[in-house]
Amino acid sequence: MPVAAASPASPLMWIATALAAATALAWLLRRPSAQASWPRTGFGVALLMVCAAVALQMAVDLGSGHSSMRLRLHRGISPGSPVGLHTMVVCYVAVLVASGWGAWKLLRRR
Repeated sequence: MPVAAASPASPLMWIATALAAATALAWLLRRPSAQASWPRTGFGVALLMVCAAVALQMAVDLGSGHSSMRLRLHRGISPGSPVGLHTMVVCYVAVLVASGWGAWKLLRRR
């Protein structure tokens, strides 16, 4: 079984991806006016789903003491060892902050 299928955050990421793709397709087909709020809402909710998925995955990784992602900082003939949990948490927090900020910018009232 692939690692992504075993992650509890995978369904949330697939939902976020499908919502963002559906919003983009609807936007391309309908070309809404600049005042239309539904594209901002669709992409904002997709970013909120990304926030939820990242927070869930970070909680699972912190609870287990190791990350299910196999991130390496460099490539090459002999790639280095996987990064530690501290570095992975920093990456999770960076993605969480970026997606949360994007969702906030898209969903707030003007």
